[in-house]
Amino acid sequence: MPDGIRTMRLARRYRRWLLAYPRTYRHERGPEILATLLDAADPGRSRPAAREAALLLRHGFGRRLAQFGRRAFVIAAFAAVLGGLCGIALGSWLAWRDVDPMAPDKTTAIGLAPTVLPVPFDDRIYQFGRQTFWNPYSNNTLHGGTGVRAGRTSVTGMMPPQAGVEQVAAAVTRQMRAHGWQDVRTTVHRNDPQTAPAVFAEVTGTRAGYLAAVQITEAESNPSALNLDLMWAEPPGHLRDTILGGLAGALLGALLGLYTSKRMRRYGPGRQRAYSRLCVATLLMLAPACLGNIPTSTGSLLANTHRNGHGPSVYWGGFVFFGAEPLAILSLVPILAIVVCCVWPQRATVRTPTTA
Repeated sequence: MPDGIRTMRLARRYRRWLLAYPRTYRHERGPEILATLLDAADPGRSRPAAREAALLLRHGFGRRLAQFGRRAFVIAAFAAVLGGLCGIALGSWLAWRDVDPMAPDKTTAIGLAPTVLPVPFDDRIYQFGRQTFWNPYSNNTLHGGTGVRAGRTSVTGMMPPQAGVEQVAAAVTRQMRAHGWQDVRTTVHRNDPQTAPAVFAEVTGTRAGYLAAVQITEAESNPSALNLDLMWAEPPGHLRDTILGGLAGALLGALLGLYTSKRMRRYGPGRQRAYSRLCVATLLMLAPACLGNIPTSTGSLLANTHRNGHGPSVYWGGFVFFGAEPLAILSLVPILAIVVCCVWPQRATVRTPTTA
């Protein structure tokens, strides 16, 4: 291969690696860097060495990051956290959107009760379903709520005489496993004799999209109780959608923070001060809802769905906590204002001619 063609190919490949540098820096210093690289290249080489490519990438991205400034990374970090927590809530809600918002009906509960309870049970049921699973404690979601409670249908069983809590729990476990319930788990809690109930056991399991939770209590002052709560189990893709939503939200938040910060560096001090105030306003409005969406072992931080025994987890609790939801909705105003500030053209400077 002639040396001229080899040099042209080497120069073309060097230019591809130089794309890592910012455009303005590339236009100013690109020809000089390319000439230096070609002069230092070994004779006969047609492609850059791996070490040279790594150095160009590192220096190029370093130049790009230096253009943003320290403030941009602080804003991007806060935006990534807020975006990630909002994405967690959105992913969890999207996973639950196809599930019936009401608790399982009476026919379903009575039909499944014999597969869970090894003892006779009352035909009467008690339902704790609400009009919406999203915000069960408020008639108008714009006013905010006080938490998420899973709609459930309760069936009361008859406690066998002279039977201990652990014995009944073992019988319930065998009954559920024999009838195809999956992930059957038993937990037993023993409290002080002065505390009621003295012994509490809970057996949980899932089957065909349902979650069954059996609470067995034994107290000296109160009669023993056996109660079955039937709820909707978490959708199969709930964990996947929650994780993907959090990652997508964090990425979009970080990119929005970096982009807007870089754009605002072009403007004067007045618009930069307005941008900082809008960022603070967005943080204050979104923080209550986002902090409430932090995942915990019992749902989200402000939505403990295990308050009445075991329940399915949801991760949008911050958006139904009283007062947090309207603030989160209002946060769209400063976010849109930030975008408008970034794209609004600069005021042209009018120069008046001077006369000699």
